[in-house]
Amino acid sequence: MHLLLVPFTWLAAIVFLIEEAIWDWTSAFMAKLGAVRIVHSIEKHIAALPPRWALFTFLLPSLILVPAKLIGLHAIAKGHWIFGGTIFVLAKIAGMALFSRIFNLTRPALMQFAWFVWLYTKVMYYRNRIHDYLAHWQAYQLVKQRIHALIVEIKTLFRKNS
Repeated sequence: MHLLLVPFTWLAAIVFLIEEAIWDWTSAFMAKLGAVRIVHSIEKHIAALPPRWALFTFLLPSLILVPAKLIGLHAIAKGHWIFGGTIFVLAKIAGMALFSRIFNLTRPALMQFAWFVWLYTKVMYYRNRIHDYLAHWQAYQLVKQRIHALIVEIKTLFRKNS
């Protein structure tokens, strides 16, 4: 059983590292975008939505981006690796950016649903348990540090070229 758990743990670690990096990057980008007057106005309207409309608004990006991801996967299955992969990755990044921003805007309204509070509590509990478990792995910490160093190098390179 332990032999089967190790690959799944590494897969979870890789997924968590990628998701964290994308989440942090897209959250920062969307916060900057929120400074634009029209975007700020739209966000203000979203934040004031009643719970049912907040739920609809929260789910809307997923309804739009799931078909884009499926198109990307279909293209990959048909042998168009670069096109399909690009579509899938862009849809994933756009989805996380929209998801994180809209979630932050609608969270107070969504927390008025008892089922949402229950689901959110469970998801955060297991997310935190996985993070705590991975945090004790020296290899995970090393990979995380290397990814962070790579990101710093890339940012420095872009600043020099700007």
